[in-house]
Amino acid sequence: MKKSHIVLFLFSVIAVLAVLCIVLPEGSVLRFPHLCDFFAPAQEQGPSAEEIIDQRREAALAAEQDQFQVFFREDPARFYLPDGDERFFDGLFDALEQAAWDPMRIVHYGDSQIEEDRITGTIRERLQEHFGGNGPGLMPARKLSTSRMSGNSSAKLRRYFNYGGQGNRASGKQYGPFADFTRLDSVTTLSFRPVNRKDQRPSSFERVTLVAGNVRSHLNVSSEGEQRRAEADGAPLAFFRYEMPDSTTTVTLTASGHADLYGVLLDSKTGVRMDNVPMRGCSGTIFTGMDDAQLRDFYSEENVRLILLQYGGNSVPYLKTDKVISNYKENIRRQIRHIQELAPKAKIIFIGPSDMATTIGGKRQTYPKLANVVDSLRAAALECGAAYWDIYGVMGGDGSMVQWVSARPALAGPDHIHFTLAGARKVGEMFCDSFFLYYEYYKWRKRNGR
Repeated sequence: MKKSHIVLFLFSVIAVLAVLCIVLPEGSVLRFPHLCDFFAPAQEQGPSAEEIIDQRREAALAAEQDQFQVFFREDPARFYLPDGDERFFDGLFDALEQAAWDPMRIVHYGDSQIEEDRITGTIRERLQEHFGGNGPGLMPARKLSTSRMSGNSSAKLRRYFNYGGQGNRASGKQYGPFADFTRLDSVTTLSFRPVNRKDQRPSSFERVTLVAGNVRSHLNVSSEGEQRRAEADGAPLAFFRYEMPDSTTTVTLTASGHADLYGVLLDSKTGVRMDNVPMRGCSGTIFTGMDDAQLRDFYSEENVRLILLQYGGNSVPYLKTDKVISNYKENIRRQIRHIQELAPKAKIIFIGPSDMATTIGGKRQTYPKLANVVDSLRAAALECGAAYWDIYGVMGGDGSMVQWVSARPALAGPDHIHFTLAGARKVGEMFCDSFFLYYEYYKWRKRNGR
């Protein structure tokens, strides 16, 4: 390169620097990269603010989810679900949330442990408080008194039911959806009114439905001046519905003709409706001996979305060998599958027996095979795709019934089998507390796209 070119280049650089000094504000500093900067390896760029926020949110959601998971895995009050599927109740929760405009029904079948609306009444109250609805649900078409309602029939009608002794059985399988009916061959007036108790408000309702079947010739039903008539058309069931003013607490119906009366439903127009169906002495193996068409018709017509089966207690004293327990398990499994076929939209929860004590060596102790029965019934439910709720475990397991009897106030009776009203309410509350935790998890998943 010529000397003149070098000189020209240097003066050019000086000129550029002079221009920069004039243009740049006073106090500005020019910084030049170090040679190492050109040869040092490129450093990875850190996460963006959005990525950091997402990471923090995922960590928080995982921590919240872990809290649910611990309960679902370990707590005695949890529901045992088929294959551990925590989404098992999602369809039911959808139906509960839609009950305000699409009313749904729950049927609670059980043995004497749920008589007088025990346990059922507490569950009904909690669900209706949250999802809407009122009314006590099913009232048999005969004289009856529960903790909330009393019913009476002006005529002494013959009663038949599909459990207990053979002397109460009818010919055929048409026992209706509640395995219990009264036979009408003349005229009767059915009246229902609340039981006055200081600790509860009267159970009001807005919709009355008489459920009947096996109509022979005809059936006339009237209430509040409105009359309905059904002819013998071979239909599985006949529904006589009456709309009532809001907050109705008493009602009277007059029925005449020749038919079987399965019960009267005292319900709300919307929301959750729930029936208490106690069967004294029943082991829960009767559903395959009932009329399929009647059950299917009722479950469909009334939009039954949950069926509770609470059995096992009556069988525990007689289940003394593994073979007998296995046979009972298979029979229960047949019942569950049969109901699933007839009520495909309904979820089924099997509620197993409570702790029960008998006298062994002069001391009150849990029945020796009770824990084995509980394990077998839980397995039967899960194998059928039903859920299981374990009262035995919730109470405290082996020996807990003695503690419930000695509690003050007493939570179970001196027979060391049945709950008192206070104990039944506690069981119903524990059931609902657990159920609503699964509902909270359902809502949490919906909010967070899980």
